[in-house]
Amino acid sequence: MLNQVKSSAAIADTLRADICLNRDIADGMLHEVALAQRFGVSRTPIRQALQRLAYERMIAVKSGVGSVVTPLEESMRADDICAAAAIIEAAAKCAPSSPAPPTQFMSLAGLLGMMDISQLDQAEAFFEIRAQLLNALSEMIENPILSDAFRAAYWRLLRWSLRDFETQPQAQIAHLREVLQTAARAMKSGTLAVCFEQIAEIEGRLAGPSQT
Repeated sequence: MLNQVKSSAAIADTLRADICLNRDIADGMLHEVALAQRFGVSRTPIRQALQRLAYERMIAVKSGVGSVVTPLEESMRADDICAAAAIIEAAAKCAPSSPAPPTQFMSLAGLLGMMDISQLDQAEAFFEIRAQLLNALSEMIENPILSDAFRAAYWRLLRWSLRDFETQPQAQIAHLREVLQTAARAMKSGTLAVCFEQIAEIEGRLAGPSQT
């Protein structure tokens, strides 16, 4: 049965989850024809989705080979995560100095509530909250160029978090809870700038070598 996802954005969302969760991509390759059949679309939205994933370094497009999932190499871990933290810090500098709107606080508080009722020992549930946090934060960044860069860098950080989750699920759950609790407190009592500053500091800790 064909998956009825049609838009390139929705296709990219599905493929992104597949990559982060190591599912449905057995050979590490994304083949346009097979994907078009899977989603029931032409190759145009498939190409658009793959272009987005290439921008995010989820995949690499190699001439004569095709689209290959970009591996996580331990030698690049610190660079990937420090880059994400630097962009979050840039978002803090560009954020309004006025108090954050209540709706933004509620979005983070809602994710904390989801953590309390979700089976976070399962990678899919952990990924879902991580992905929703990414989307919530990107929507708080008013500059579209910075927001786009944030999404690309934060997806890379999220992949590292999922990698660590495989061997240290409880540590990653505790890390995510600290991010959400700290950000929600900062947003409730301070500004969006303070919120982003504190997120950058906490997420930057992931740059250290993973413990297996």
